[in-house]
Amino acid sequence: MKNTYWLFFLFVGFISIQPIIDMLTTYMVLNMDSGLSIGVVIRFLYMIFAGVLLLVFAKQSKWARYSIIYLIVFALFLGLNIYLNHQWKDPYYIGQEIKFFNKVVYMNVTLLGMIVMFSHYRSSVDVKRILSKNLLTASLIISIVFIGTMLTGTALESYQYNKIGFKGWFYAANELGATIAILLPLTLLLALDKVRSFSKAYYWIPFILLAVSSIMLGTKVGLGAVILSLVVATVVLFAKLFTNKRSLIKANLVISILLLIVTGATTPISPAYKNTYTHIDMLEAKKEKIKQEKPEKKEKPAKKKKQKESNLDDKDIQNLILSSREQFLAHHKEEYAKAPIARKMIGMGFSGDYTKQLPPKMIEMDFYDLFFSLGIIGFLLWVLPLLVVGLTVLVRLFKDPSQLLDESFMMYSTAIVLALGIAFVAGHVFTAPAVTIYFAAAAAYLFVIHFKQRQA
Repeated sequence: MKNTYWLFFLFVGFISIQPIIDMLTTYMVLNMDSGLSIGVVIRFLYMIFAGVLLLVFAKQSKWARYSIIYLIVFALFLGLNIYLNHQWKDPYYIGQEIKFFNKVVYMNVTLLGMIVMFSHYRSSVDVKRILSKNLLTASLIISIVFIGTMLTGTALESYQYNKIGFKGWFYAANELGATIAILLPLTLLLALDKVRSFSKAYYWIPFILLAVSSIMLGTKVGLGAVILSLVVATVVLFAKLFTNKRSLIKANLVISILLLIVTGATTPISPAYKNTYTHIDMLEAKKEKIKQEKPEKKEKPAKKKKQKESNLDDKDIQNLILSSREQFLAHHKEEYAKAPIARKMIGMGFSGDYTKQLPPKMIEMDFYDLFFSLGIIGFLLWVLPLLVVGLTVLVRLFKDPSQLLDESFMMYSTAIVLALGIAFVAGHVFTAPAVTIYFAAAAAYLFVIHFKQRQA
Protein backbone atom coordinates (compact mmCIF):
# COMPACT_ATOMS: atom_id res chain seq x y z
CA MET A 1 0.00 0.00 0.00
CA LYS A 2 1.38 3.38 -1.03
CA ASN A 3 1.30 6.61 0.95
CA THR A 4 -0.08 5.02 4.11
CA TYR A 5 2.68 6.09 6.48
CA TRP A 6 0.29 8.57 8.06
CA LEU A 7 -1.74 5.59 9.33
CA PHE A 8 1.29 4.31 11.23
CA PHE A 9 2.19 7.72 12.70
CA LEU A 10 -1.42 8.34 13.69
CA PHE A 11 -1.78 4.89 15.25
CA VAL A 12 1.46 5.06 17.26
CA GLY A 13 1.19 8.80 17.94
CA PHE A 14 -1.98 8.17 19.93
CA ILE A 15 0.30 6.86 22.72
CA SER A 16 1.82 10.28 23.32
CA ILE A 17 -1.51 12.00 24.04
CA GLN A 18 -2.76 9.51 26.64
CA PRO A 19 -1.92 11.79 29.61
CA ILE A 20 -3.80 14.67 27.96
CA ILE A 21 -6.87 12.45 27.52
CA ASP A 22 -6.59 11.42 31.17
CA MET A 23 -6.48 15.03 32.36
CA LEU A 24 -9.50 15.94 30.23
CA THR A 25 -11.29 12.94 31.72
CA THR A 26 -10.41 14.17 35.22
CA TYR A 27 -11.89 17.58 34.45
CA MET A 28 -15.12 16.02 33.15
CA VAL A 29 -15.49 13.67 36.10
CA LEU A 30 -14.94 16.44 38.66
CA ASN A 31 -16.93 19.19 36.95
CA MET A 32 -19.60 17.58 34.80
CA ASP A 33 -22.39 15.18 35.66
CA SER A 34 -21.88 12.71 32.82
CA GLY A 35 -21.69 8.93 32.88
CA LEU A 36 -19.64 8.92 29.68
CA SER A 37 -16.23 10.62 29.78
CA ILE A 38 -14.18 11.89 26.86
CA GLY A 39 -11.57 9.22 27.63
CA VAL A 40 -14.07 6.41 27.11
CA VAL A 41 -15.27 7.89 23.80
CA ILE A 42 -11.81 8.61 22.34
CA ARG A 43 -10.37 5.26 23.34
CA PHE A 44 -13.39 3.43 21.96
CA LEU A 45 -12.89 5.25 18.64
CA TYR A 46 -9.20 4.28 18.70
CA MET A 47 -10.17 0.66 19.21
CA ILE A 48 -12.51 0.88 16.22
CA PHE A 49 -9.65 2.48 14.25
CA ALA A 50 -7.39 -0.46 15.16
CA GLY A 51 -10.09 -2.91 14.03
CA VAL A 52 -10.48 -1.06 10.70
CA LEU A 53 -6.70 -1.21 10.16
CA LEU A 54 -6.81 -4.98 10.63
CA LEU A 55 -9.38 -5.13 7.82
CA VAL A 56 -7.32 -2.76 5.63
CA PHE A 57 -4.19 -4.90 5.91
CA ALA A 58 -5.99 -8.28 5.83
CA LYS A 59 -4.97 -9.03 2.23
CA GLN A 60 -1.28 -8.38 2.89
CA SER A 61 -0.87 -9.70 6.43
CA LYS A 62 -1.63 -13.17 7.72
CA TRP A 63 -1.45 -11.72 11.24
CA ALA A 64 -4.26 -9.35 10.32
CA ARG A 65 -6.35 -12.24 8.98
CA TYR A 66 -5.73 -14.40 12.05
CA SER A 67 -6.51 -11.41 14.28
CA ILE A 68 -9.83 -10.75 12.56
CA ILE A 69 -10.90 -14.40 12.92
CA TYR A 70 -9.84 -14.40 16.57
CA LEU A 71 -11.68 -11.14 17.37
CA ILE A 72 -14.87 -12.37 15.66
CA VAL A 73 -14.81 -15.55 17.78
CA PHE A 74 -14.14 -13.52 20.93
CA ALA A 75 -16.94 -11.06 20.07
CA LEU A 76 -19.38 -13.93 19.57
CA PHE A 77 -18.38 -15.34 22.95
CA LEU A 78 -18.92 -11.97 24.65
CA GLY A 79 -22.34 -11.76 22.99
CA LEU A 80 -23.17 -15.19 24.42
CA ASN A 81 -21.92 -14.11 27.85
CA ILE A 82 -24.14 -11.01 27.78
CA TYR A 83 -27.19 -12.94 26.54
CA LEU A 84 -26.95 -15.75 29.10
CA ASN A 85 -26.10 -13.54 32.06
CA HIS A 86 -29.06 -11.37 31.12
CA GLN A 87 -31.16 -14.48 31.81
CA TRP A 88 -29.25 -15.52 34.93
CA LYS A 89 -28.73 -12.20 36.75
CA ASP A 90 -31.41 -10.04 38.34
CA PRO A 91 -30.86 -7.14 38.31
CA TYR A 92 -28.72 -6.94 35.16
CA TYR A 93 -27.10 -3.58 34.40
CA ILE A 94 -26.45 -4.01 30.70
CA GLY A 95 -24.78 -0.61 30.33
CA GLN A 96 -22.13 -1.43 32.93
CA GLU A 97 -21.70 -4.95 31.55
CA ILE A 98 -21.03 -3.69 28.00
CA LYS A 99 -18.73 -0.93 29.28
CA PHE A 100 -16.70 -3.53 31.19
CA PHE A 101 -16.37 -5.84 28.18
CA ASN A 102 -15.32 -2.87 26.06
CA LYS A 103 -12.42 -2.41 28.50
CA VAL A 104 -11.65 -6.13 28.52
CA VAL A 105 -11.31 -6.44 24.74
CA TYR A 106 -9.23 -3.25 24.46
CA MET A 107 -5.96 -5.05 25.21
CA ASN A 108 -6.60 -7.70 22.57
CA VAL A 109 -7.51 -5.24 19.81
CA THR A 110 -4.67 -2.78 20.52
CA LEU A 111 -2.05 -5.52 20.91
CA LEU A 112 -3.05 -7.21 17.65
CA GLY A 113 -3.25 -3.84 15.93
CA MET A 114 0.26 -2.93 17.13
CA ILE A 115 1.62 -6.29 15.94
CA VAL A 116 0.15 -5.84 12.47
CA MET A 117 1.26 -2.20 12.13
CA PHE A 118 4.78 -2.86 13.42
CA SER A 119 5.12 -5.89 11.13
CA HIS A 120 3.94 -3.99 8.06
CA TYR A 121 6.12 -0.88 8.54
CA ARG A 122 9.26 -2.27 10.20
CA SER A 123 11.17 -2.41 6.90
CA SER A 124 10.36 1.17 5.91
CA VAL A 125 10.08 3.02 9.24
CA ASP A 126 12.32 3.13 12.31
CA VAL A 127 9.63 1.72 14.58
CA LYS A 128 11.82 1.63 17.69
CA ARG A 129 12.78 5.31 17.41
CA ILE A 130 9.22 6.50 16.73
CA LEU A 131 7.75 4.33 19.49
CA SER A 132 10.43 5.54 21.94
CA LYS A 133 9.71 9.19 21.10
CA ASN A 134 6.00 8.76 21.76
CA LEU A 135 6.56 6.86 25.00
CA LEU A 136 9.02 9.55 26.13
CA THR A 137 6.52 12.29 25.26
CA ALA A 138 3.85 10.61 27.41
CA SER A 139 6.38 10.17 30.22
CA LEU A 140 7.44 13.83 30.15
CA ILE A 141 3.85 15.11 30.11
CA ILE A 142 3.00 13.01 33.17
CA SER A 143 6.08 13.97 35.17
CA ILE A 144 6.03 17.70 34.28
CA VAL A 145 2.31 17.99 35.12
CA PHE A 146 2.76 15.92 38.27
CA ILE A 147 5.69 17.90 39.65
CA GLY A 148 4.25 21.22 38.43
CA THR A 149 0.97 20.65 40.27
CA MET A 150 2.82 19.68 43.44
CA LEU A 151 4.92 22.84 43.32
CA THR A 152 1.85 25.00 42.73
CA GLY A 153 -0.26 23.22 45.35
CA THR A 154 -2.90 22.19 42.81
CA ALA A 155 -2.23 18.44 42.83
CA LEU A 156 -5.09 16.11 43.70
CA GLU A 157 -4.49 13.77 46.63
CA SER A 158 -4.14 10.03 46.01
CA TYR A 159 -6.03 9.07 49.18
CA GLN A 160 -9.08 10.51 50.89
CA TYR A 161 -8.23 9.39 54.41
CA ASN A 162 -5.19 8.76 56.61
CA LYS A 163 -2.62 8.01 53.88
CA ILE A 164 -0.60 10.57 51.94
CA GLY A 165 0.29 10.92 48.26
CA PHE A 166 -0.44 13.01 45.19
CA LYS A 167 -1.68 12.26 41.67
CA GLY A 168 -1.29 15.58 39.84
CA TRP A 169 -4.28 16.36 37.65
CA PHE A 170 -5.03 12.71 37.05
CA TYR A 171 -8.17 11.10 38.45
CA ALA A 172 -7.29 7.48 39.23
CA ALA A 173 -4.18 6.96 41.38
CA ASN A 174 -4.10 3.20 40.72
CA GLU A 175 -4.20 3.63 36.95
CA LEU A 176 -1.62 6.41 37.08
CA GLY A 177 0.64 4.23 39.23
CA ALA A 178 0.40 1.34 36.76
CA THR A 179 1.06 3.68 33.82
CA ILE A 180 4.14 5.20 35.43
CA ALA A 181 5.42 1.76 36.43
CA ILE A 182 5.31 0.57 32.81
CA LEU A 183 6.88 3.80 31.53
CA LEU A 184 9.72 3.89 34.08
CA PRO A 185 11.98 1.22 32.53
CA LEU A 186 11.17 2.46 29.03
CA THR A 187 12.16 6.01 30.01
CA LEU A 188 15.30 4.69 31.71
CA LEU A 189 16.18 3.00 28.40
CA LEU A 190 16.65 6.47 26.86
CA ALA A 191 19.54 7.11 29.26
CA LEU A 192 21.05 3.67 28.64
CA ASP A 193 20.94 4.27 24.88
CA LYS A 194 22.24 7.84 24.88
CA VAL A 195 24.72 8.20 27.75
CA ARG A 196 28.29 7.19 26.94
CA SER A 197 30.00 9.67 29.27
CA PHE A 198 29.11 11.88 32.23
CA SER A 199 28.82 14.87 29.89
CA LYS A 200 25.54 13.42 28.62
CA ALA A 201 24.13 12.55 32.04
CA TYR A 202 21.22 14.93 31.36
CA TYR A 203 19.51 12.10 29.45
CA TRP A 204 18.74 10.65 32.89
CA ILE A 205 16.54 13.67 33.73
CA PRO A 206 13.29 12.25 32.20
CA PHE A 207 13.68 9.09 34.27
CA ILE A 208 14.47 11.03 37.45
CA LEU A 209 11.40 13.25 36.99
CA LEU A 210 9.18 10.23 36.41
CA ALA A 211 10.74 8.39 39.37
CA VAL A 212 10.02 11.34 41.67
CA SER A 213 6.42 11.36 40.43
CA SER A 214 6.14 7.62 41.01
CA ILE A 215 7.45 7.86 44.57
CA MET A 216 5.30 10.87 45.48
CA LEU A 217 2.19 9.05 44.27
CA GLY A 218 2.33 7.27 47.60
CA THR A 219 1.65 3.71 46.41
CA LYS A 220 3.77 0.64 47.01
CA VAL A 221 3.60 -0.03 43.26
CA GLY A 222 5.19 3.34 42.48
CA LEU A 223 8.12 2.92 44.84
CA GLY A 224 8.64 -0.71 43.88
CA ALA A 225 8.71 0.09 40.15
CA VAL A 226 11.48 2.67 40.63
CA ILE A 227 13.59 0.24 42.66
CA LEU A 228 13.05 -2.69 40.26
CA SER A 229 13.88 -0.59 37.17
CA LEU A 230 17.12 0.62 38.72
CA VAL A 231 18.07 -2.83 40.01
CA VAL A 232 17.58 -4.44 36.59
CA ALA A 233 19.55 -1.67 34.88
CA THR A 234 22.37 -1.92 37.44
CA VAL A 235 22.62 -5.71 37.15
CA VAL A 236 22.72 -5.60 33.33
CA LEU A 237 25.31 -2.80 33.30
CA PHE A 238 27.45 -4.55 35.91
CA ALA A 239 27.36 -7.78 33.89
CA LYS A 240 28.49 -5.85 30.81
CA LEU A 241 31.63 -4.77 32.66
CA PHE A 242 32.94 -8.19 31.74
CA THR A 243 32.32 -7.71 28.01
CA ASN A 244 34.18 -5.68 25.41
CA LYS A 245 31.63 -2.83 25.82
CA ARG A 246 32.63 -1.97 29.40
CA SER A 247 34.01 1.45 28.48
CA LEU A 248 30.58 2.50 27.12
CA ILE A 249 28.57 1.72 30.22
CA LYS A 250 30.67 3.04 33.13
CA ALA A 251 28.87 6.39 33.37
CA ASN A 252 25.43 4.74 33.31
CA LEU A 253 26.51 2.19 35.91
CA VAL A 254 27.75 4.87 38.31
CA ILE A 255 24.60 6.96 37.85
CA SER A 256 22.25 3.97 38.29
CA ILE A 257 24.05 2.90 41.48
CA LEU A 258 23.91 6.45 42.86
CA LEU A 259 20.18 6.70 42.10
CA LEU A 260 19.59 3.32 43.71
CA ILE A 261 21.42 4.48 46.84
CA VAL A 262 19.45 7.74 46.94
CA THR A 263 16.17 5.86 46.48
CA GLY A 264 17.06 3.46 49.27
CA ALA A 265 18.16 6.26 51.59
CA THR A 266 14.99 8.29 51.03
CA THR A 267 12.59 5.35 51.21
CA PRO A 268 11.98 5.77 54.99
CA ILE A 269 10.65 9.30 54.37
CA SER A 270 8.71 8.42 51.21
CA PRO A 271 4.87 8.54 51.17
CA ALA A 272 4.66 4.82 50.31
CA TYR A 273 6.76 3.87 53.34
CA LYS A 274 4.74 6.10 55.66
CA ASN A 275 1.49 4.78 54.19
CA THR A 276 2.61 1.21 54.85
CA TYR A 277 3.12 2.00 58.55
CA THR A 278 -0.16 3.90 58.64
CA HIS A 279 -1.85 0.75 57.32
CA ILE A 280 -0.05 -1.36 59.95
CA ASP A 281 -1.19 1.02 62.71
CA MET A 282 -4.77 0.74 61.44
CA LEU A 283 -4.60 -3.06 61.48
CA GLU A 284 -3.14 -3.12 64.99
CA ALA A 285 -5.76 -0.66 66.25
CA LYS A 286 -8.48 -2.84 64.75
CA LYS A 287 -7.04 -5.94 66.44
CA GLU A 288 -6.79 -4.11 69.75
CA LYS A 289 -10.41 -2.98 69.49
CA ILE A 290 -11.57 -6.55 68.78
CA LYS A 291 -9.48 -7.80 71.69
CA GLN A 292 -11.06 -5.29 74.08
CA GLU A 293 -14.57 -6.19 72.96
CA LYS A 294 -13.97 -9.90 73.67
CA PRO A 295 -14.34 -11.20 77.22
CA GLU A 296 -10.99 -11.47 78.97
CA LYS A 297 -9.37 -14.88 79.00
CA LYS A 298 -6.50 -16.08 81.10
CA GLU A 299 -3.50 -16.89 78.95
CA LYS A 300 -0.30 -18.68 79.71
CA PRO A 301 2.78 -16.42 79.98
CA ALA A 302 4.46 -18.19 77.07
CA LYS A 303 1.49 -17.54 74.82
CA LYS A 304 1.43 -13.88 75.80
CA LYS A 305 5.09 -13.52 74.95
CA LYS A 306 4.59 -15.07 71.55
CA GLN A 307 1.65 -12.74 70.84
CA LYS A 308 3.74 -9.72 71.79
CA GLU A 309 6.46 -10.61 69.32
CA SER A 310 4.05 -10.91 66.38
CA ASN A 311 1.24 -8.39 66.35
CA LEU A 312 0.18 -9.11 62.75
CA ASP A 313 -0.96 -12.52 61.59
CA ASP A 314 -1.01 -13.94 58.05
CA LYS A 315 -4.39 -12.35 57.29
CA ASP A 316 -3.08 -8.95 58.34
CA ILE A 317 0.00 -9.33 56.10
CA GLN A 318 -2.27 -10.32 53.22
CA ASN A 319 -4.44 -7.27 53.88
CA LEU A 320 -1.34 -5.06 53.97
CA ILE A 321 -0.20 -6.34 50.56
CA LEU A 322 -3.60 -6.51 48.86
CA SER A 323 -5.27 -3.53 50.57
CA SER A 324 -8.48 -5.43 51.42
CA ARG A 325 -8.81 -6.96 47.93
CA GLU A 326 -8.60 -10.41 49.52
CA GLN A 327 -12.05 -9.83 51.05
CA PHE A 328 -13.67 -9.22 47.67
CA LEU A 329 -11.69 -12.14 46.21
CA ALA A 330 -13.08 -14.48 48.88
CA HIS A 331 -16.62 -13.29 48.08
CA HIS A 332 -16.22 -13.86 44.32
CA LYS A 333 -14.61 -17.28 44.89
CA GLU A 334 -17.59 -18.31 47.00
CA GLU A 335 -20.03 -17.11 44.32
CA TYR A 336 -18.12 -18.91 41.59
CA ALA A 337 -17.98 -22.15 43.59
CA LYS A 338 -21.79 -22.13 43.95
CA ALA A 339 -22.41 -21.33 40.27
CA PRO A 340 -23.61 -24.09 37.88
CA ILE A 341 -21.10 -25.55 35.43
CA ALA A 342 -22.49 -23.45 32.54
CA ARG A 343 -21.68 -20.22 34.36
CA LYS A 344 -18.26 -21.53 35.33
CA MET A 345 -17.52 -22.08 31.65
CA ILE A 346 -19.19 -18.96 30.18
CA GLY A 347 -18.49 -16.59 33.06
CA MET A 348 -20.55 -14.63 35.55
CA GLY A 349 -20.39 -11.31 33.74
CA PHE A 350 -19.30 -7.99 35.18
CA SER A 351 -18.70 -8.26 38.93
CA GLY A 352 -20.64 -11.52 39.29
CA ASP A 353 -24.07 -11.41 40.91
CA TYR A 354 -24.96 -8.02 42.34
CA THR A 355 -28.12 -6.62 43.90
CA LYS A 356 -29.66 -3.18 44.39
CA GLN A 357 -28.43 -3.25 47.96
CA LEU A 358 -24.96 -4.57 46.99
CA PRO A 359 -23.92 -2.77 43.78
CA PRO A 360 -21.27 -4.19 41.40
CA LYS A 361 -17.82 -4.29 42.97
CA MET A 362 -14.72 -5.62 41.24
CA ILE A 363 -11.91 -7.39 43.08
CA GLU A 364 -9.37 -5.06 41.41
CA MET A 365 -7.03 -7.96 40.68
CA ASP A 366 -7.22 -8.20 36.91
CA PHE A 367 -6.63 -11.89 36.32
CA TYR A 368 -9.22 -12.89 38.92
CA ASP A 369 -11.71 -10.29 37.67
CA LEU A 370 -11.29 -11.54 34.10
CA PHE A 371 -11.51 -15.21 35.06
CA PHE A 372 -14.71 -14.86 37.09
CA SER A 373 -16.31 -12.52 34.54
CA LEU A 374 -15.40 -14.52 31.43
CA GLY A 375 -15.33 -18.06 32.81
CA ILE A 376 -12.92 -20.79 31.75
CA ILE A 377 -13.65 -20.55 28.02
CA GLY A 378 -13.68 -16.75 27.91
CA PHE A 379 -10.50 -16.39 29.95
CA LEU A 380 -8.64 -18.79 27.66
CA LEU A 381 -9.85 -16.80 24.66
CA TRP A 382 -8.82 -13.52 26.25
CA VAL A 383 -5.35 -14.69 27.25
CA LEU A 384 -4.56 -16.40 23.90
CA PRO A 385 -2.73 -13.42 22.27
CA LEU A 386 -0.67 -12.94 25.44
CA LEU A 387 0.32 -16.61 25.43
CA VAL A 388 1.36 -16.49 21.77
CA VAL A 389 3.46 -13.37 22.28
CA GLY A 390 4.94 -14.53 25.59
CA LEU A 391 5.88 -18.03 24.45
CA THR A 392 7.39 -16.72 21.19
CA VAL A 393 9.58 -14.24 23.06
CA LEU A 394 10.67 -16.91 25.58
CA VAL A 395 11.61 -19.33 22.77
CA ARG A 396 13.69 -16.62 21.09
CA LEU A 397 15.35 -15.81 24.41
CA PHE A 398 16.16 -19.49 24.94
CA LYS A 399 17.81 -19.59 21.50
CA ASP A 400 19.73 -16.37 22.19
CA PRO A 401 20.43 -15.97 25.94
CA SER A 402 22.73 -13.01 25.18
CA GLN A 403 19.52 -10.93 25.21
CA LEU A 404 19.86 -10.89 28.99
CA LEU A 405 22.71 -8.41 28.49
CA ASP A 406 20.77 -6.28 26.01
CA GLU A 407 19.47 -3.11 27.66
CA SER A 408 16.54 -2.74 25.26
CA PHE A 409 15.32 -6.30 25.79
CA MET A 410 15.69 -6.10 29.56
CA MET A 411 13.96 -2.74 29.96
CA TYR A 412 11.01 -3.68 27.74
CA SER A 413 10.81 -7.02 29.55
CA THR A 414 10.87 -5.23 32.91
CA ALA A 415 7.96 -3.05 31.78
CA ILE A 416 5.97 -6.16 30.84
CA VAL A 417 6.84 -7.99 34.08
CA LEU A 418 5.78 -4.94 36.09
CA ALA A 419 2.50 -4.74 34.16
CA LEU A 420 1.75 -8.43 34.73
CA GLY A 421 2.67 -8.23 38.42
CA ILE A 422 0.55 -5.13 38.99
CA ALA A 423 -2.35 -6.71 37.08
CA PHE A 424 -2.20 -9.75 39.36
CA VAL A 425 -1.87 -7.94 42.69
CA ALA A 426 -3.34 -4.45 42.28
CA GLY A 427 -5.33 -4.52 39.02
CA HIS A 428 -6.05 -1.53 36.79
CA VAL A 429 -3.91 -2.77 33.90
CA PHE A 430 -5.96 -5.05 31.65
CA THR A 431 -9.26 -3.53 32.76
CA ALA A 432 -8.01 0.04 32.21
CA PRO A 433 -7.54 1.11 28.56
CA ALA A 434 -5.53 4.12 29.77
CA VAL A 435 -2.85 1.65 30.93
CA THR A 436 -3.35 -1.20 28.48
CA ILE A 437 -2.03 0.71 25.47
CA TYR A 438 1.44 1.04 27.02
CA PHE A 439 1.56 -2.68 27.73
CA ALA A 440 0.39 -3.47 24.19
CA ALA A 441 3.11 -1.25 22.68
CA ALA A 442 5.87 -2.86 24.79
CA ALA A 443 4.70 -6.42 24.09
CA ALA A 444 4.33 -5.77 20.34
CA TYR A 445 7.82 -4.24 20.21
CA LEU A 446 9.43 -7.34 21.75
CA PHE A 447 7.37 -9.66 19.57
CA VAL A 448 7.86 -7.89 16.21
CA ILE A 449 10.78 -5.47 16.28
CA HIS A 450 13.48 -6.32 18.81
CA PHE A 451 14.75 -9.64 17.48
CA LYS A 452 14.34 -8.66 13.81
CA GLN A 453 16.31 -5.50 14.51
CA ARG A 454 19.19 -7.48 15.95
CA GLN A 455 19.25 -9.80 12.97
CA ALA A 456 19.34 -6.86 10.51
